[in-house]
Amino acid sequence: MEKSQIDEISDLLLSYSAGEYHVKGEISENFDDIDMIISGINMLGEELRSTNVSKEYFSSIFNTVTDLVMIVDESGSLIDVNLAVINLLGFTEEELLNHSILNLLADSKSSLFKKIKRNLKKEENNYIVESELTTKDKKIVFGLFTCSKIFDRNGEFNGYLISVKDITAQKENEKLILKTIISTQGAEQRRVADDLHDSLGQELSMAQLMLSNFSRFEVADKEYYNLLELCNEILENSIKHLREICFDLMPNVLVKGGLEKAVETLVGKLESADKIEIDFVNTENFPRLFSELEIVIYRIIQEFINNMIKHSTANKLNIHLIEHDNKVEITLSENGQGFNMAKLDNVGDNRGISNIRTKVLAYNGEYKLNSEPGKGTELWVEFPKKEKDE
Repeated sequence: MEKSQIDEISDLLLSYSAGEYHVKGEISENFDDIDMIISGINMLGEELRSTNVSKEYFSSIFNTVTDLVMIVDESGSLIDVNLAVINLLGFTEEELLNHSILNLLADSKSSLFKKIKRNLKKEENNYIVESELTTKDKKIVFGLFTCSKIFDRNGEFNGYLISVKDITAQKENEKLILKTIISTQGAEQRRVADDLHDSLGQELSMAQLMLSNFSRFEVADKEYYNLLELCNEILENSIKHLREICFDLMPNVLVKGGLEKAVETLVGKLESADKIEIDFVNTENFPRLFSELEIVIYRIIQEFINNMIKHSTANKLNIHLIEHDNKVEITLSENGQGFNMAKLDNVGDNRGISNIRTKVLAYNGEYKLNSEPGKGTELWVEFPKKEKDE
């Protein structure tokens, strides 16, 4: 009898090692020490069965969640991923596990994981941030990252849980809205510039012409001629200022001559002030781009220069406008006082940069801004030469 009970214990352990936790050992009527061992093993089987069901249940939920779910360790290596990660990004599980999450980011030099760790050191165990992932075939996925720490049952840190909601469609809709806004603004600025030039501009020129006729009449009072000269000077300045306003709203040279000619004209106006040394380098015979992109690039250059004049002590400006096969690259740099990039986190201090960022994102561009106190500022921007739907 004792031998058969020992065999019973052996069979139970073999069954449990195979995952057959439903198997139960038989207990004799004697309920001796060996029966107590078998009873204990039966209870272990129940617990293992319950635990195994819980794991399967959790695994089922983990893999049916539509958001991308990743678990990473302290160094950023992927410990586990759900099926949504594999299906959307196109990598196999073997290609993902034990590799850095940085390999999945669109910018491999991104400091995103450092930001996640830094922010999760604060009291709240939750950090939400937008970033971009890249698929195996190099497509960009815009994601809303929700990050938190994971702790075991003893309260020990056990890694990071990162859930990513795919917001690519939302971002594309935002781009479309931004493009519509920018296009509408451009059309309205052009209309206002044309109206000012064709109506008020013509009326001021006519008034100046008529005023010049008064010089034919002889008047004894010298004050008459002084007033006549003053009125003519005021009209002349008004016409000049009106032309400047029209140029700022929508330079006619941009519409007719293209981006290269418009930037050359802008550079000429700056150089005439004799305060800033400008080095303008561009690809020879720079091509015409689609009109909206030409306006956007011109506005970015204009915004950078305005910020430089307002906030910097720069006396040298470099403008590089370079054509590539499928893209156009703009580099703007100045030798002014620079600034601490952390200031851009303050909404009130980043309006100019925010305007540039909005234009870049709306037309599928990329940009990098670098600045340090005492070392000037540099802006790099790149756009595809054609719209996606062309």
